[in-house]
Amino acid sequence: MIRRFTRRAFLHASCCAAGIAAVDGLAIEPSWLEIAEHDVPIPRLPAALQGLRIAHFSDVHLRALGRVHDKAVDAIRRLEPNLVVLTGDSIESERSLDVLEEFCRRLAAPGRDVLATVGNWEHWGHVPLRRLGEVYARAGARLLGNESVLLKRGVSIVATDDFCSGHDDLRASLANVPSAPVRLFLSHAPGIFERLPPGAPRFDLGLAGHTHGGQIRALGTPVWVPPGSGRFRSGMYDTAHGRVYVSRGVGTSVLPVRFTCRPELPVFRLIAG
Repeated sequence: MIRRFTRRAFLHASCCAAGIAAVDGLAIEPSWLEIAEHDVPIPRLPAALQGLRIAHFSDVHLRALGRVHDKAVDAIRRLEPNLVVLTGDSIESERSLDVLEEFCRRLAAPGRDVLATVGNWEHWGHVPLRRLGEVYARAGARLLGNESVLLKRGVSIVATDDFCSGHDDLRASLANVPSAPVRLFLSHAPGIFERLPPGAPRFDLGLAGHTHGGQIRALGTPVWVPPGSGRFRSGMYDTAHGRVYVSRGVGTSVLPVRFTCRPELPVFRLIAG
């Protein structure tokens, strides 16, 4: 005997599916952190830099410390990265500065470099950049703008302010880039990697976020990504100047929802190759 699929049964099934999706998107996925470990081959990598680990936070959108942040801190303590970078949208307003300071204190450790850049939300939320830099410094971190720096361990860092909100300055960032065996490029919105001038120096790894991987995906495809994303969504990409990794980020923006798009903490290990 074949049972007919009635309209009532269809509505019941649809309501159940919507309920399951809501529970997943609101209560499960936002705290279901994925630790994504990647090896990054570097030609002629010095032995002293072999195995160096870089943890990448983006789009933390801190308001209060919760389960997802505890999981991230536990991963940092377990993996012991040499360098931690935060590529913008760490907070959305000045009210969250104390929470950011506490979070960065948990990430800091003797001998570990902690670097940060600014995202669009720090600008849109009118976070005073001087206060932001002071908060990072008190927590043992360093806020970078449109500049290049050389870390003591022999890693060159190119950093920009936010591209999405128009605060980037590639001329300043690319002026006098230090020579080093490893070069990293840190920025918030990945669309900037499509705007690099032909003569810009190559980098071994670019790190960005901003897209949240879409935050809400339908059949694996982001429903929407913010302006400034360019062709990038999430994961590793090849560009004319080097490889770029775009993180799905840790937090949520606008809506406190993630659906088939878990938060992510990428950790990279440099290897000779």
